[in-house]
Amino acid sequence: MSLFGSLSVARAGMSATGARAQTASSNIANVSTPGYVRRETVLSQSGASGVTVTDVSRSQDRILVQSRRDAQSQSARSEVVNSVLSRALSAFGEPGGDGGVFGAFTQFESDLQTLRSTPESDAAQLITVDSLKDLTRALTDASEDLQVERTNADARIATDISQANDLAKDIFELNSDIRTADANARDTTALLDQRDQLLDQLAEKLPFDVIYENTGAVQVRTGTGLILVGATVNQIEFTPANKIGPLDTTTDLGGRLSIPTIDGIPIAPGSGGHAITEGRIAAYLELRDTTLPQQSQALDGYALELATAFDALGEPLLLDNGNPVDPLNMIGLSERLTVNPLIDPSRGGVPSRLRDGLAAAVPGAPGNDTLLTQLADTLAPFSDKLSIVISDVSTTALRAERIHSGNLAREITLSEAEAELSAVDLDYELQSLLAIEQAYSANARVIQTISDMLDTLARI
Repeated sequence: MSLFGSLSVARAGMSATGARAQTASSNIANVSTPGYVRRETVLSQSGASGVTVTDVSRSQDRILVQSRRDAQSQSARSEVVNSVLSRALSAFGEPGGDGGVFGAFTQFESDLQTLRSTPESDAAQLITVDSLKDLTRALTDASEDLQVERTNADARIATDISQANDLAKDIFELNSDIRTADANARDTTALLDQRDQLLDQLAEKLPFDVIYENTGAVQVRTGTGLILVGATVNQIEFTPANKIGPLDTTTDLGGRLSIPTIDGIPIAPGSGGHAITEGRIAAYLELRDTTLPQQSQALDGYALELATAFDALGEPLLLDNGNPVDPLNMIGLSERLTVNPLIDPSRGGVPSRLRDGLAAAVPGAPGNDTLLTQLADTLAPFSDKLSIVISDVSTTALRAERIHSGNLAREITLSEAEAELSAVDLDYELQSLLAIEQAYSANARVIQTISDMLDTLARI
């Protein structure tokens, strides 16, 4: 190789090591920057003139990133479900506890047994009426709590969809910036980092697939192929409700609760071939439209059974907002159930009618416990019935907790695997700088040697 050829190779080597040093320095400077993906300088052989810098690449495995985002969507969904169902369970109460519906029922059952033992006690009569009122309030509170959770879920659907739409717009704009930078041979790595962070945020809202273009831009599609970000941005359409009650259903069932759509196609769980099943939006939709209504229906069914059991004795102790309970009007009954005013002293009633019967015009024999025994016997199976209702709610909540633990573990595992590939390793970068310095010095020595040789030749 000629002296000038060697000089050209050394100069190319110095340029390449300079680029490598800049990349390593950038990695070190951004070791703590969220969303930063480690860079690598890509070199290639340039004929006899040495090496040339062809690109600065990001250390990223797209398949691993997609798997981690899928896990992120699953974890976001299970986190929401676990949180909401845990709160719902507390409204029902737990067997053996003193809170919620079960606690109120247990107290009423205990007070009724006490009254059965001392039917002549005015205090026991009043306490038993009050505990029955507490039971109806507990049923009302539990039902209202479920409707509040549904209302909150609807509001959070609206919030998450609004945020998802904003993220889609930002991703679309970054796509444009990336295409422009790529067309002008400018570095796009910082823009790619920024876009990846937006995609990570979007993955919490709903699952999607990413299709990469040669320009570095991406298309974002749902798992069933609906385009969110492409040549344009397709917004997710949704109209929130103000307040949700037991009778409210989705628009496809004739109700007023909105179903989110993309390009007019419904995406709610169970809505058809384009339904989403993971992410926060899917979680809140499933809770609003399926899980919480099922729990509300179970509570209403229990309230109906309890009321009709008393009715069967000819003693309608419980009414539907002051009216006889109608089995055909069960939905929302647990919110409307009230104590018959004939035994409620706060409404002009007489507590002794628990002992003597609702039709009693005057107090009966103080020691007569016949009706109280019938009431107690009628009430006996309802502890187990309520336990079954609560057990179903508890099982659903525990399953949600178990699923979330598994999803979270998978997300963490994939995040750690991704970090091992994409995060900056400070020790590695410092070692790289030492090697780069040595390579730079070697090329500098070659240039200096050639320069000395040329000077010597010039003096001859």
